[in-house]
Amino acid sequence: ENRRLTSMAPAATARAWLASALLVCSLASAGARTQRDIAKKTAQMTEEDWRRVEEEWETPEEKEEYEFKPPKARGLDVEKLQREKDPKKRQRMVEDSQKTTGPTMIFATVDYPGCCEDKSGTEEIAKRWNALLGSKGMDAQAYVVDNATILFSTNHGLFADEIVEFALEQPECVATDWNSKRTPGPAETPEWKAKDEVRKAAKAKADAAAKAAKEAAEKAAKRAKRRRRRKKREAKQKDEV
Repeated sequence: ENRRLTSMAPAATARAWLASALLVCSLASAGARTQRDIAKKTAQMTEEDWRRVEEEWETPEEKEEYEFKPPKARGLDVEKLQREKDPKKRQRMVEDSQKTTGPTMIFATVDYPGCCEDKSGTEEIAKRWNALLGSKGMDAQAYVVDNATILFSTNHGLFADEIVEFALEQPECVATDWNSKRTPGPAETPEWKAKDEVRKAAKAKADAAAKAAKEAAEKAAKRAKRRRRRKKREAKQKDEV
């Protein structure tokens, strides 16, 4: 099943051709007698004019046929799942049943020369990916969420597989994370894994230092609080005496 939004392109082309033909008929009946008159009037038309002409001549049946309808979510066929012997196919069936027709998000980790001191390089990649997504007619937008992570957002979750496939085709993609599943990409090289281990070790060390500093501060605050309470009790006892 080809679920790409590009499947709508032939229909859209046909509609544009039909709108042009109907416009010629309309202009002819409205007093445009020559081809020069028709060409002059069409050259003056805006996008809104073209859209209005198309809507005026479009029948309800055509509107329903050409209107984009997101695919419906598929439920889990338990009997088919029980008959399937391949564990990977069973897992795929469960994953497909959990897809939503509504908005969904997919994360992609990236790596490239110079990555990832700041977001500038990653922003350039996201910009290029957005252009590619648009050229493929895919309903998704790429956003930079940190120096090495790009978020794909789509309003139609059933296209998530295609978005994941697109990301995994990009040379900068280390891995995708979607639906609690991580899929490695072409940039997950031994060199990246080595750098990632160094980053993880540095982060773990920094986190441990921050935790130790927080615990020390909390202990110091508790000691100071106990001292204040003790002094307050001693002062009260002295007053009573």
